Amino acid sequence: MSPAPTSWPDYLSDFHRQRPGITEDVLSVSRSRGGLTPYDWITAPIPLGARTLDLACGSGASLRVRGRDPWIGLDRSASELARARRAGSTNVLEGDATSLPFGDESFDAVVCSMALMLIEPIERALDEARRVLAPEGFFVATLPGRRPLRARDVVRYTRLVRRLGLVRLNYPNMRALADASALARDHGFELVEDVRTRFDYPIATSEESTRFVRSLYVPSVASARIERADALAATWVGSSIGIPLRRLTMVRASTKRER
Repeated sequence: MSPAPTSWPDYLSDFHRQRPGITEDVLSVSRSRGGLTPYDWITAPIPLGARTLDLACGSGASLRVRGRDPWIGLDRSASELARARRAGSTNVLEGDATSLPFGDESFDAVVCSMALMLIEPIERALDEARRVLAPEGFFVATLPGRRPLRARDVVRYTRLVRRLGLVRLNYPNMRALADASALARDHGFELVEDVRTRFDYPIATSEESTRFVRSLYVPSVASARIERADALAATWVGSSIGIPLRRLTMVRASTKRER
C-alpha cells in the first residue's frame, strides 16, 4: 500500500530534518571530467570578492568553496544549518527564499545549488533574488538534468525509477524551468548560459549506494519500494553512476519585463 500523498513543503521539511547534509555527502565526492565538484562548478561564474547570497544553502558546501569571500547562506532547515555551522560555516541564517530578509541591491551575486526546482512559488523567489541583487549582478543555479549520461547510467536510472514505482524523477518547477530564457526574462534577468555536465559518483561500499538512493527526492514513495531501490543500487558497488546537472547563469537586467 502506498503512503498518503505528501505536499512538497512537508516532505522537504521532513527530508532535511532526517538527513541533513546528505546532498553534500553525495555531491562533494562527485567529479566532472575536469575534476570539479558540483560546488566548484556553481561557484565558477562568480567573481572573486563578490558579495554573495547562497540561497537554500543546505549544509553550506558552496560557502566553504569560497570561504574567504563575503558570502551569506540562507536556508529554511534548522538541521541543515546546524550541520553547516558544525562544518565551520558560521555566516548562515534561517529564512525563506520567497521573502528574503535583506535590503534592495545587497548582493553582487546569488547562487542556488540544487533547490530552484523545488522552491515554491518560483516566481516569487526569482523576484526576490532580483530585488537583492545589484545591477548586472549574477544569479547562478544548478539543477538535476536528464543528460548527459552514459548508456550504463541510462539503464541504471531506468531500473531505479521502476523500483521506486515512478516513471521519472520529477520536481515542482521543472515545467517552468524548461524554457529558462523566458522565465528569466519575465523576472528581470537575462539568461547568459544554460549548460550541462555529468558528474561521476563513486560507489565503493553498500553504504555509498544507499546514500545515493536516500539522497533522491521521492515524496509519497513507500519505504518498501525505497528498500528495493537500495538493493538494486547495492549491485553497483565497485563502480559509479553519473549525475547529470544543469547550470543556469543569469544577469540582472536593467529593466523588468511586464507580465
